Amino acid sequence: MDAGKTGAYLAALRKARGMTQQEAADQLGVSNKTVSKWENGAGLPDITVLPALAELYGVTADDILAGETLRGRPAEAQGPARRRLLLLRLRTRFDLCFIGSLALGVLAAFRVAYVSLAAWPLSVGLLWIGYVLAVHPARYGDISLDAKIWENLYRKLLAASAVQWWALLRLVRLGRLEVDFAEMRYYDTMQAWKPLLFAVGLALLCAVLERALRRRAGADASLLWIPERLRPMLHRSGGFLRRTRRLWLVWLAWAVLLAGLWFLADGQLDRVLAPWIARYGEELVQSGFPESWTILRGRLEADVALWLRLRQGVLIAGAVSGAGVLVWTLLQWKKRRPPLAEEGET
Repeated sequence: MDAGKTGAYLAALRKARGMTQQEAADQLGVSNKTVSKWENGAGLPDITVLPALAELYGVTADDILAGETLRGRPAEAQGPARRRLLLLRLRTRFDLCFIGSLALGVLAAFRVAYVSLAAWPLSVGLLWIGYVLAVHPARYGDISLDAKIWENLYRKLLAASAVQWWALLRLVRLGRLEVDFAEMRYYDTMQAWKPLLFAVGLALLCAVLERALRRRAGADASLLWIPERLRPMLHRSGGFLRRTRRLWLVWLAWAVLLAGLWFLADGQLDRVLAPWIARYGEELVQSGFPESWTILRGRLEADVALWLRLRQGVLIAGAVSGAGVLVWTLLQWKKRRPPLAEEGET
């Protein structure tokens, strides 16, 4: 320890707080000559005074003994207690930003006039401010994060981003504006495409954040929630979960896209049938008009034919693509399966 360096450091801390030597001495319960001796490098503070001195100047006892602020050094050099404190601060600040972002995203999804237009960008901005605060190591003393913390952070990023994506889709108009004077309502012609767009966007979000997470936390990290008892299978080299994670993600993307297409076709069909049901009743429309109502039957079939064919096409495409994904899965499984000699067979 360098008494001269410590003295100069104490003098700088005192002057930064606008205190005289006498005021500092009164706060510490010592004489002003003692404070002067410390600052001149003629002696070091007693160990019993160090805690009070550190609290007075807003530093740590290690800072005083070292004669400099140690916050910029790696957390490992400052002990596990400081690392836990920095981790708690990091997670708390990110969680506050995450909760605020989620609340603003939900508020924006309600499409409140003027409020939603301000709430959505605030939600996006607050989320990424929290992310920057969490991943900038210099801001937290070069602290390192383990895989569990990264997974927790990216799952929250995915949840908030999904809410923001849905809120944005509710705010924008797709297609041209149509007015239905019979029902006294207006709607956008491509409104039914929003579920499909949400599904595609959600799949892209999952892919991007999964890739970013693996770059940050290693190849074993995943957005998928995995119970603790199954984690050894993921971390073990060549484990089942590690080998099949890509397959599960492909199946998830297939299911999301198929569901989006189905909701698109079904939503459009409901929109087309709505004025018919309002005029003739649901039972008559669903059961079909009598054969003698030739003109009405023809008009109804012309209105719904496209969307009925689209629904049938979704089912056929789902069956064909599902079979294709299944074949691809079996081929990948066969390719990734370790040889019998590696499995321990003699």
